[in-house]
Amino acid sequence: MAGEDIEEVLETYQEQRGSFSALQPQLVALRAYLSRLLTQLPGRWHKDALGQTNYVSLVNELAPTLEAKGQAATFVTFNYDRLLEFAVQDVYGLRFGDIDDYVSSAAVHLYKPHGSVNWSQAARLNPNIGLEVQDAEDVLHMLIERAPSLEWLPDAFRVDEPDDGDPYRHPQSQTYWLPALAIPARSKASFSCPRSHLDSLAKDLNKVTTVVTIGWRGRERHFLDLLAEHLRADARLFVVAENESSAMETVDELWPTCKFSCYAISGGGFSAFANGNKIWAADAAAVHLPTATDLLSESAAISWMER
Repeated sequence: MAGEDIEEVLETYQEQRGSFSALQPQLVALRAYLSRLLTQLPGRWHKDALGQTNYVSLVNELAPTLEAKGQAATFVTFNYDRLLEFAVQDVYGLRFGDIDDYVSSAAVHLYKPHGSVNWSQAARLNPNIGLEVQDAEDVLHMLIERAPSLEWLPDAFRVDEPDDGDPYRHPQSQTYWLPALAIPARSKASFSCPRSHLDSLAKDLNKVTTVVTIGWRGRERHFLDLLAEHLRADARLFVVAENESSAMETVDELWPTCKFSCYAISGGGFSAFANGNKIWAADAAAVHLPTATDLLSESAAISWMER
């Protein structure tokens, strides 16, 4: 209905799927739709921009200083698209051909707790019967129709091959591969990534001294619980948002984790933070907003506040 939050609506659907089996095909179909949509559009955007996205600017800004300090970069994104992967590939030369590549590099770890458009998760049909159809699209449609009979394998994830002729069916078994995307939900979302990724993230969080959020509202309860359990105490929180009001909303969501000693905000958006831009006020005076470089250099330009 008009005015409703899409994440709240989808959360309601997920809560009802156990008692209303007709919802399950719709939710699997939504996974497939999001996977296709967010594979095509961001990839086209990255190509049209000749790779010069805000993600590339940010990673370029961070990488030299982190390397000089002997520190690894830890990125967490809830986006399904691959724009951050493209940036890491361009700057670090890292390729993500296998699911373990996301967390095995000494220079950078990239976590996608809600899955990725180029990931699949394995499932079996229960009872374990094969599908007679041969065409890949028909296999997908049949799996969507039989969604109530799917038994998801909790830790079986893979990176998809772009030229796989039948991306949904395992050639030697009755296992099927479907898009590994967590359905968007406000408070009861689930992770859609390997357990090994979450274990690695927990270890990394224990080393983090400054958490930087960019355009994140901080409403995912399951991830906030992870922060509360594993983030080291007395961390600093820096929030980048489109305006100061939105930034403070994120601070309010994250502060109850009781892990932060101080915070700072930037209401100039992603571009200003990633590219080190100045914001011009109405009186034509340049306002300096903190950048990624300021954070790494412990710049006095950042005003840390306590609560």
